[in-house]
Amino acid sequence: MSLSILWAVAVWGAERKVTLCYDKYPPYAMGEFDSLADSGIKVRVLQEIGRQLGLTVAVKILPWKRCLSEAQDGRVDGILPLYKTPEREQFMEFSEPVMRQYNCFLYKKSAFHGTVDWKDYETLKSHRLGMEIGSVVDKDMEAAFESAHPIQRAVDSVTLIKMMESGRIELATVDSNVGKFLVRQQGVEDTVGVSDVPIGKLSYAAFGLSKASGAAKWIPDFNKALARMRATGQLDKILGAPVE
Repeated sequence: MSLSILWAVAVWGAERKVTLCYDKYPPYAMGEFDSLADSGIKVRVLQEIGRQLGLTVAVKILPWKRCLSEAQDGRVDGILPLYKTPEREQFMEFSEPVMRQYNCFLYKKSAFHGTVDWKDYETLKSHRLGMEIGSVVDKDMEAAFESAHPIQRAVDSVTLIKMMESGRIELATVDSNVGKFLVRQQGVEDTVGVSDVPIGKLSYAAFGLSKASGAAKWIPDFNKALARMRATGQLDKILGAPVE
């Protein structure tokens, strides 16, 4: 085989492979840092898109800030569904919305009567709140709680649950799907509840593909695949399937 043909085959093969990244954030992406994700809701959506488009896909598990940096510099081809912001639009193009996400409260059941069906932050601020380090959920909420007690910060949501179990906090902010997964995984359903009331506004997450890596060209194809999946009910099936 001539060198020119070998080069063409190599280029074509490279163009049919897409590597995205995401934080270690079950049930969306599961695996260890600096390795490939082995499962997760958002990983499954990408895998189905890859199957439909004839793409080889992979997801690297990276700390969040590094994941953003890698996509910005083109060292990965993009990021699994995330919120679209003006800052991120500078270095990524976004697909059509994939799934709705929102933050909610985890709560210590013994500190409340029934579920946390709250109307405003003033009704909750006497309770001690925990949040992940670096997370920004709702500035008005943070201001309300800070007026009563300092917000406790933790490295991850599992630590927040442990802080709740030990009595250091009574509430914690968490992504609703992450909260439901972790409460079940950690076996704390009897002591920790997940509120159904969203904090702040509901948002939709979408695939972000890197402009620097050239992967942004796949956005129209991603959108077509997502439209087919939505029309057949396949997308809802993937999003609703349990992840263990």
